[in-house]
Amino acid sequence: MTERRRRLALALGAAVILAASFFQLGYRPWQRSWGASRAEVARPLPGDELVPSPDWAATRAISIRAEPEKVWPWLVQMGYLRAGFYSWDRLDNDGVPSARHILPQYQGLREGDSLPVSADSWMQVRHLEAPRSLLLASDSGPGPRWTWAWGLYPDGKGGTRLVSRLRLEGVGWTTRLLLDGAELVMMRRHLRGIRDRVEGQEPVTGSGGE
Repeated sequence: MTERRRRLALALGAAVILAASFFQLGYRPWQRSWGASRAEVARPLPGDELVPSPDWAATRAISIRAEPEKVWPWLVQMGYLRAGFYSWDRLDNDGVPSARHILPQYQGLREGDSLPVSADSWMQVRHLEAPRSLLLASDSGPGPRWTWAWGLYPDGKGGTRLVSRLRLEGVGWTTRLLLDGAELVMMRRHLRGIRDRVEGQEPVTGSGGE
């Protein structure tokens, strides 16, 4: 190996190590706790006990300038081809725009109901305490188990801290890597989509399907 090639190989190796270190020590912890305080990450949420040793978990949060009672209706009407997920509709709602108003026909969600999350998958409502907390969980059949929980906490100023938590068990490293790399794109849009609708902000135009 020539001196030039040796230096190039060393430089590439150093770049790979730096990129991997940033991903592991910087980006991964940031994206798994986007918007959430340490106390919110540590706070128990319904469903934690259903996936006690997750292979992948993330807790995110956002502030909304409205009380929990005003946020709650947007959560219970979520779902594939219901009100959507207020995220990238082309990816998670077959391109159908997520609702921008409350849909009365979807306000009767109850514990035990099945809620569609895609064209061929559903989650069960395992816990519902209006307007404080909501938990969806995968069924107990074969395959990965996962939970998706929301907690709504008054901030003492007339607003709400909306906290969302995902916990998955039974997934391999490739799935975890994909989640670390891309899942925040959907979840951040989801939380901001709820906030903007509750606060009456104008929709984001462009590629979100809205």
